[in-house]
Amino acid sequence: MNRNAPVLLVLIGSFNPPTLGHLRLLELAKDYLKQQSLNVIGGVMSPVHNDYKKHKKSLIDYSHRRAMVELATQNTWIKCSTWEGKQNTWTPTRPTLEALQELAREEYNEPNLVAKLVCGADLLESFNVPGLWKWEDIDKILGNHGVIVARRAGSNPDQFVFKHDLCYKHRNNIRIVYEPVNNDVSSTVLRTLASRNCSIRFLTTDPVCDYITERKLYCSDQ
Repeated sequence: MNRNAPVLLVLIGSFNPPTLGHLRLLELAKDYLKQQSLNVIGGVMSPVHNDYKKHKKSLIDYSHRRAMVELATQNTWIKCSTWEGKQNTWTPTRPTLEALQELAREEYNEPNLVAKLVCGADLLESFNVPGLWKWEDIDKILGNHGVIVARRAGSNPDQFVFKHDLCYKHRNNIRIVYEPVNNDVSSTVLRTLASRNCSIRFLTTDPVCDYITERKLYCSDQ
């Protein structure tokens, strides 16, 4: 990768709902790359298409997830991408990264801009799940884009990279960053709390809390 090429950080997920942990992942990746003297030009959170519900039954409608990401990222350096939601069906990670990269190159007028995938160690380790990823897609994601992986308690991404053939091949394009703050906040936890009429304040942004409360999202009687 050209070290002078601007970088767009991309976080793809259900965001059902978005949490402070999601925002923290992008902030952590940005901080790390800036310390490496790389130019981070922006960041996006891309909510998956409704068709992904066949993989995640708990997925609520895209319109709500998009609205919550927009609320979570307002007044930040991060934007909500609506590209996935506008497609006819769910789009895998590789073509999504490629599309967001092309859109960003046009938006920022930066033909060399690179979209890098930001993820937790669990996503990296999912490369080993049979039938989940196409080998060619992993190769292109790692080779053409690269990933920023947040190390979490109980994970060992360094060892995984060493053992996985494609990850080892592209090991110089995999940046593993350490999160010094223990953060186990997940969308699942927030959905569970909301379903039991418990507060989710300070686990996501206040506007997202208000959006969920006002619409009674995730309530067990909905």
